[in-house]
Order: sequence, then C-alpha cells, then structure tokens
Amino acid sequence: MDLGAVTELPRQALKETWIRTVSADGLPGVQFSEPAGDPGLFGPGSAIWHVHSDVVCLVGGLSGLLLGALHQPTMHGTNQHSSYSDDPLARLGRTASFVNAMTYGSLPVIEKTCDMVKKMHKRVNGAMPDGRQYDANDDDQLIWTGMTQAYSVMRAHLRYHPDPLEGERIDEYYSQYAQFAINLGATKPVPSSRAEVDEYFRQMRPLLTFAEETAELADFFRKPFGPDLASKAGGLIIMRAAFDTLPSWAQRLYGIRSANRAIELQRRIDSRLTRQAAKGLLATLRWGLGEPEIQIEARNRINAEPAGATASAS
Repeated sequence: MDLGAVTELPRQALKETWIRTVSADGLPGVQFSEPAGDPGLFGPGSAIWHVHSDVVCLVGGLSGLLLGALHQPTMHGTNQHSSYSDDPLARLGRTASFVNAMTYGSLPVIEKTCDMVKKMHKRVNGAMPDGRQYDANDDDQLIWTGMTQAYSVMRAHLRYHPDPLEGERIDEYYSQYAQFAINLGATKPVPSSRAEVDEYFRQMRPLLTFAEETAELADFFRKPFGPDLASKAGGLIIMRAAFDTLPSWAQRLYGIRSANRAIELQRRIDSRLTRQAAKGLLATLRWGLGEPEIQIEARNRINAEPAGATASAS
C-alpha cells in the first residue's frame, strides 16, 4: 500500500475545504505571479510574510472583526452598506484577498487593489441616528480597521504560532501592516510599533461600546456556518478561539468576563478547552495545507528576472 497516496487523500480534501471557506469571493485582478522581478512592498524574510503565511491568521482576522465592531460608527456603516449574515464567506474572502494582495502582490497589483477599495469605500458614508458621521475613507476609520486587524492577528500569532515573532520583529510587523492604511489614503500617523499600538488602544477604549448591532454580529458568529459539516465544526472552534483572543477589556464589553467568581471560573475552564481544541485544529490545517500557494508564486515572481533583463544584459 502506498502510504503517501493514502495520506494525500485527506490532505487534498482538507485543502479544498479550506479554499471553499476562505476564498469564496476574492477581489478581481489579484494575482501574485506577475510581473517578473517585482518586489512588492515586503518580501521573503519579512515579518509580515512570516505571520500571514500561517493559518492562525483566520483566528486573528475574525477576532479583529469582533474588536472592530465595538466602535459603533464603524459597525453601523458596515451594516448600512453590507451584511455579514447575507454571505459571510464571501465577505471573509474579499477581506482575505485584500490582505493577501497587500502582503504578497506586486506593486501594480497593490496600486490597483487600493484604488478599487477606495472606490468601494466612497459608498460607505453617512450619519448615524444620533448624528455621528461615518466614512470608510476617513483617516480614523482606516486606522481603526487596520489596527484592530493587525493587533488581533498578532495576539493570535503569539498564542498559536509554532515559531512566533519576538521583540523588534513584532514592531517590524506593525510597521509593515501600517502600510495598508497609508496606501488606502490615511494621512494621520498610523501606529507602527508595540508601544504605539498599545497607546492607540488606550486612547480608543473610552469610545467603544457594546451596541445592539455589535450584539447581533456576535450572535451571528456564535453559530456555525460553512459549506459542509467539516467547515461548520472547524469554524465553531475558530470562532470560539477568536472570542477568546480578544483582550480582557474587550471581553468585558462582550460580557465574556464577569465579576461573578463562579462564572469567571467557568470562563477560564472554557478558555483552556478552546485553546487546546484550536491548537489541534490549527496543527491539522498546517499539515494539510503546507506553504500557501500564493506565497510560493510571490517568491518565484520576486526571484524571476524581469522581462527584457537578459536581452539588455547581453
């Protein structure tokens, strides 16, 4: 019996399920293989490549969505112009497509993708019932959306990655992720280090609230969703890990943490079980998926000779 062939069957099934789940709807024009020799914004060896190449980003990305929803104008603007409940997998796919384009894409792909997102953001503006304004292209909105993602992905990375970043490499990651908001048009300073990110959230905390729209989002994501039973079961573990990854002050807003000692003891037990299940699932996903194909394509693009280089050299 060919054991390699036997193990390849579940590996391929796992990869197909993953692609259906996180790549349901990508942004048009996003590719990673051209033009030859284009370095993109970062490259092999960068902190952001190391972090974003791992499946734990799914936990961090969903946790970042939950953290971002505590800012009421952001949550209201999202609800007025799109709905996670209509097609959560498509929304997840578009977000992942943007992050991948910025991380691994060539400079022309990054420019086109940012122009596309800016145009999409132009439609996301208005006023809340209490008169507060929201605008997806506003500096504060761009920075909030970017920082909640970067901060949450890093928290998940440090908890679950088998080889997590340390020290100045974490600062490097934040500095690189800041380029996302800058390329989307942010003109205010974007937090670019551990100290700046911590100070940013310290300043933002008084502005956050658990509003009705946030509660609806939380209720939705506590229910399993996905194209099949395997996706739903895995998704439930991932979502529990996403809630568990939230910082303590955000968990208190979500009602996850309590002053009641019995409730808090049960939360700690649930947290341990969630982390054990998530570690097992993420290890299985790493085995099944291997190195991301888009990272391989991007590295090959960067290492390839630009068109016409050979002719000009001769």
